[in-house]
Parts: sequence; C-alpha cells; structure tokens
Amino acid sequence: MVNLRLLRIPLSTILLVLVLRSNGQFFDKSINSIHNARIPIAQNFGAKRPNILIFMADDLGHADLSYTEGSIQTPTPNIDKLAWDGIILNRHYSNSLGSPSRSSFFTAKHAITTGMQSASIESGEPWGLPFNLKIQPQYFKEMGYSTHAIGKWNLGSSQRAFYPNNRGFDTWYGFSASSMNWFNYTEGWVSPYPTSGRLLRDQGIAVPSNVTNNAYAPDLFTIRAEQIIRDSDVNVPFYMFFSTPIPHTAFAEYRAIQQTMPQFDLRSPVAKFSDQFPERKKQLGVIQALDESFKRLYDALVNKDVLNNTIIVFLTDNGAPVPPAATFLRGSNHGSNWPLRHGKGTLFEGGVRTPAFIWTPMIPKRGRISNQLVHITDWLPTLYEAAGGNLGDLNSMDGVSQWQTLLRGLEDGPRTEVLLNINPMNGQAGLVYRDVDGSLYKYVAGSVFDNTFTGWSRTEGTTMDNPMTMFSAAAIKCNFQPGTEVSPCRSWEKACLFDLLNDPCETNNIADSNPSMLNLLSQKIQAYNSTSAVPLVRAFDLRSDPANWDGVWAPWLDDGQILDSLQAFKSLN
Repeated sequence: MVNLRLLRIPLSTILLVLVLRSNGQFFDKSINSIHNARIPIAQNFGAKRPNILIFMADDLGHADLSYTEGSIQTPTPNIDKLAWDGIILNRHYSNSLGSPSRSSFFTAKHAITTGMQSASIESGEPWGLPFNLKIQPQYFKEMGYSTHAIGKWNLGSSQRAFYPNNRGFDTWYGFSASSMNWFNYTEGWVSPYPTSGRLLRDQGIAVPSNVTNNAYAPDLFTIRAEQIIRDSDVNVPFYMFFSTPIPHTAFAEYRAIQQTMPQFDLRSPVAKFSDQFPERKKQLGVIQALDESFKRLYDALVNKDVLNNTIIVFLTDNGAPVPPAATFLRGSNHGSNWPLRHGKGTLFEGGVRTPAFIWTPMIPKRGRISNQLVHITDWLPTLYEAAGGNLGDLNSMDGVSQWQTLLRGLEDGPRTEVLLNINPMNGQAGLVYRDVDGSLYKYVAGSVFDNTFTGWSRTEGTTMDNPMTMFSAAAIKCNFQPGTEVSPCRSWEKACLFDLLNDPCETNNIADSNPSMLNLLSQKIQAYNSTSAVPLVRAFDLRSDPANWDGVWAPWLDDGQILDSLQAFKSLN
C-alpha cells in the first residue's frame, strides 16, 4: 500500500509553482522545479522493484478501441477497464511504421539518429537495429530483472545477433518479420522474387511444422506469456515485452478469425454488424481477440498475486492503414483512425497519434486523461526511473522520463515538442510543438504515398447520422466538419501547419496565415536533420531464399551458424 503522506509536496513548492505558472514565460521552469524534486523508489514500491508488462498492439487504429471514441462497433471492455482506471495518454505519439517505432521504443532515440527512419524491415532484407545500441531489456537485466520477448520483433533477422535473445532478453518466442500468417507461420514475397518460408522461433531456433501448426499464433503467444508469469519467481521482477501481431496490416487470410476462431465471431458486436462490410466485420473479430488476450494476461497477474506490484503499459506501434492506401501497405486491415486524418505510413495524426495508457496501483492519482505530450522514445527513461533506476546511468537519448509527472498527477509534462520523423526517401518530416502560451502546432511536409489520397477514412459501416458511438471523455472533437478540408494541405508541394488544439483533425492548413510559426518549426526540423544518420534500408538478398534453408527464413549471413533443426529445437526442452 502506498503511503500517501510520503507523496505530499511541500507548501513552498506548491506556492512557487502557482506563482511561476501565473506567467506564461516561466511555464517550463515551473515544470522543471517539480521534476527536480524526485520521489525515490522506496516511497513508490517499497523495497521491491515492480514487474513491467508492455502490451504492444500492431497497426491498431485510434477508433478501434471503445474507450477512445466510444465505439459500439468494437467494445473492448478488458482494455477499457484498465485504461479508465489508469492514465489515458491522449497525446501519445509514435512513428508511422513498425520498425522505426520499435527502434525508438527500445533505444529512446529518434529513428533518424539510428538509421531506422525510412521503412519496416521485411524478411530477406540484410539490415536491422545497430548492434552498438543498448536497448531496454539490457538496462533492466542490470537491475536484476528477468526479461522476456513474445511475439513480433521486426528489428532484424539476417544475423542471429539481431534476435531478441541476443539483445538482452532471457527468452524469446515469436517471429522476426513485419508480418506472419497466423495459422501456418509463413511470410512470402511476390516481387522481386517469389518465395515463402516459416518464421516462428523459440529462443531463436525455428519451430518445426510437426511441433505446432494451424494453431492461432496470437493464442500461442498469449499462452506462452501466461506460462512465464505463472512460473516466475516472485522474488525476481520480470520485464515482459508482449508484442501481439493483432491486428496488423495483412491479407484477408491473416484475418480469417471468423472461420477458425468462431468464439470471437459469435460475440454480439461482431455477429450483429452489417454483412455489407465483410472486411470490417473480420476486423471486429480480430479486435475481440485482442481484448481477450489482454484479459488473459491481466488474469495471469491476478492469479500470480503480483498485480499490485506491476506496471502495465498499453500502446501500439502506429495507426491503422486506411483502405484507400492499401496498395502501398500490403493491404489494409480495415481499421479506423476516424476522425483523425489518414493513417499508417503518413505523419498525419491518424498515423502517429496512437492509443496508449499506463496502469499501476503505485500511481495515486489514476482514472484520468492526460494531454501531456508523450513520445514513444520516452518509455525507456520513464520505466527505468519507475523501477528505481538512476537516469544518469542511461546513455545519451532523446526520450525524457514522464514518471514524476505521472506519479504526481500533473497535467503538464516535461516535453514541449515531439519530432515525428524525417525521412529522406520520401521527404516526409513532421514535428509537434507547444509554445509558451500552451498552444499546440504541427508541421507536416513530404509525400503521402502517390499523393492521390491525403484525407480521412470514415469508419466502415458508419455515417454522420449514425456514427455508432456513445460518449467518451477521451473522444476527439474536431471543431471543424470531420473529414472535410477547410484549407487544403498539399504537403508534397510545401509544408503545412496545423493548430492541433483547435483543429486536432487537421482540416485547416494555417501555413499561409502564420508564416512566423511555420518558419520556426522549419528551423527546428533543420536542426534535427543535422543529427540524421543515413537510412540503413537494404534491398532483398536472394541468398535469404528459404529454399536454401529447409523452408525457413533463417539468419543467412551467419553461414555455418545456422542451427535450425528438429534436434536443435528438442534441445530447448
């Protein structure tokens, strides 16, 4: 039980904050004065370090959870339960693609500084997160944690050194690519070279098809996570990165949950949904599976009696790919970011303003919505401090710890700006900036795929008269007509500027009417760009063809170190 008396802030500090906040020019000083008076770990958790469970969804749309927009299409009661009892991070930003986001999450560094800014890594591509970068599990292992990665990795597979179990994780059960068939665990290329191979691995060793096949992959990952929690030593804290492949951009058969997992199809919101939108209906079934997986991990913590000493973080790597952009993203999962603009692969809000919340009994003031700026690079320093780590021990990073702000229940966090990305391959650049008066501006430049669709994609099966939503305090209020452009943004011609407080749906480009702010943010982008590394993206390597490696996507650059065999797999048990 937290001793609330220990959380009191001296009256002198409160008075100082009130005085400073009365004058906008001292806005940041008031925040810094609070952050400098840090609450030590012993007053938060006692002598025991907290368990940490990261639950990362894949390509989850803003409107695909019921707590965000109050959707009655996709009720997610188990996720909602913890979101509303925790702190909903209503301005959480990620990158717009999986590998860049995941690299930033693990390193606390902008993707532009690590060469990870331009693409997601596909099977057969010889590149990955640089080996010289220290990542989250390595820091937590140094504090005595057991560390576990489950599910999607997507940070390199051409060498075994890229695998999670060689980068600080004690265990890894999952797959290394951006996607995987959920029933036979394969992924393939059509162009430039038609091929396909299995991806499922346990401790880096390929799982043979005669060991497991046709079981629903997200279920396999949930079962493994439950097992690890159940068998964990209560005297050793665990750090678990649970990265579900749900509801990722995928071809239709990846989402064939209705035919193979009928329990989700039979749930009322799915069964009653209009058959006029069959692909959206499949997506609703997948989201029910996502909610069920979250529930099972929560129940595992309860059954182990460790919930009260656990921090749970829920987030997604980027927004949903919208149907009009499907040809550029290997298909659409028919998710929804409505009423936010566009989706995955773009720096509009639908691609980068992502659902996220944190829950733990150790935070006294929960059950609230926070509008402080949070970036995916912030999770390493935030969780490290929450676990009792000394922030001075972390390597140079772009993320900032949000822990003291969250712990004290403050609305304004330490961030005043968020770099979304700078991608030299398509000219995309984006930045969110809060000025001294508290106004929030966003700079967006660069191509939007082929620039034919740059707008909004309404949730399938809904209309303006029937939005299929109920009230949610977290819902986004556009202020302008949703989905209707007031002043056009042609970001590939010249940079756009949006006032996110008054126009969160990016309908009104104010670049021409506010040239001074546009110029300021352009200068900031240039300053960030001076720190950019050359993108690491490499083309498909024919030597990786699974036909060369017994039908498996193997770490082909390791040559004789390939260990994928039934005998090697059996040695794990």
